[in-house]
Amino acid sequence: MPTSGLRRILAAITNDAGSASVEFVILAIPLFLPIFIYLTQFAELSNSEIKARSLVRQIVRAYVASESLDDARSRANVVLNYGAGRMGFSQSDITSMRLTFSCSADPCLTPGARVRGNLTLTSPTSHRLVQVSAQEYVSPWQ
Repeated sequence: MPTSGLRRILAAITNDAGSASVEFVILAIPLFLPIFIYLTQFAELSNSEIKARSLVRQIVRAYVASESLDDARSRANVVLNYGAGRMGFSQSDITSMRLTFSCSADPCLTPGARVRGNLTLTSPTSHRLVQVSAQEYVSPWQ
């Protein structure tokens, strides 16, 4: 009888039941945590870039549809402030945005001219620089 009790104790000590799940948890947390953090940062930066690209596209459309250069700048600023607010950018994000235009013709709103808008902003959480651009052509029938 004592040998069977000893065998039972030895069997319980050498039993590997459940050790795979413990080993997985011990290894998974240090390995998957950095991957999770990276993917979260990447998703946030991609989201900021997608929203900024959509915003600059709308700004350039409003710019090229204007009658005069002063009206174009005014429309661009209105679309920037209103659109950025609707897209979820905070007021501090909006004030930090830099918008520039480059034109293929002089004056800028010459029919058939290409207008390129560049928007630069700093991502709010990762503090990375996001630069996006869009271009439109001024209607030849304008």
